[in-house]
Amino acid sequence: MNSMLVLNVHVPKDRVTFTHQGYGFVEFISEDDADYAIKILNMIKLYGKPIRVNKASADKKQMDIGANLFIGNLAPEVDEKMMYDTFSAFGVIVQTPKIMRDLDTGVSKGFGFVNYGSFEGADAAIEGMNGQFLCNRAVSVGFAYRKDA
Repeated sequence: MNSMLVLNVHVPKDRVTFTHQGYGFVEFISEDDADYAIKILNMIKLYGKPIRVNKASADKKQMDIGANLFIGNLAPEVDEKMMYDTFSAFGVIVQTPKIMRDLDTGVSKGFGFVNYGSFEGADAAIEGMNGQFLCNRAVSVGFAYRKDA
């Protein structure tokens, strides 16, 4: 059996409850190691449930110019896991979805961001989710623009 060399592991936690959100990211030393991990780990059962293993784009330059979406009018109960579960249906998400929160209370400010690895995924998310209801609120979905742009 081949060994896979892991560089970094990130398992996001809810900012309020500090519980794991049911997904994580593993960065491997080489792309070959990542490919091998996908080949042997995708859909194996972990605690009785099959896990899904796939690649995310890790190119920081691509993320700077990539398909970053602004998601507005989020209900307070929408968390990062719900955002991931909802928006990953449209394409590969390359960063943990980010909900902007009050620094003191941890309460959602009602908006967040989702970063796709391709414009096709972002376009599909805009078409599929803009104006749709998420937790009884119609969300607005569009491309995010930097304040300095």
